[in-house]
Amino acid sequence: MKKTILILTLVVWLVAIFFVRGVNADGIDNTKLTAYSNLNDFPIREIMLGNVSLTVKVADTQDRMEQGLQFSNPLPYDEGMFFIPQNPQVLSMWMPNMKFALDMIWFDSNGNIQHIEKNVPPCTSLEQSLCPIYNKNGQPSQYALEVTSGFVDKYNISMNSKLVLPIPEFGTMAGKIITISLIGPLMMKIKIENR
Repeated sequence: MKKTILILTLVVWLVAIFFVRGVNADGIDNTKLTAYSNLNDFPIREIMLGNVSLTVKVADTQDRMEQGLQFSNPLPYDEGMFFIPQNPQVLSMWMPNMKFALDMIWFDSNGNIQHIEKNVPPCTSLEQSLCPIYNKNGQPSQYALEVTSGFVDKYNISMNSKLVLPIPEFGTMAGKIITISLIGPLMMKIKIENR
């Protein structure tokens, strides 16, 4: 009998250690946290939305798009997560494992806004399948942007706002106006202005 109680006590102790080590004070499973916590693995780009300049982490692979901003801390208003699928597709979003509310914006390939969701709260359900899915019936998008909730209202972003991406071929020249004039049949004049 004492041997059975000793074995049961040992099993309970081992199970308790597993759960204490696996879950942090916020109730988040640390084993998942380590898999998703490194936002440093994302490329960083500068984009413009309306007249607002943003530094964004780029989710340009399936793994990065699935990770998104899960488990990350709230972002300042001049940062975001920018989703770029290989081809335009319906980019549906959901909010499990999120620590803060988001504004979500979807764009076509010309930078026109297709849809806006404001003040989307984190999903607190322990059952992730119960978390709402946003834009699941939307039209195919070339880009999506997640920013801290309140961004859309703070900067008066509307369906008329335009997304502007830097031209990668010009590298550090992004943000400059390039004027090309034809002077003669085979000659060109290039003028670069800072903006």
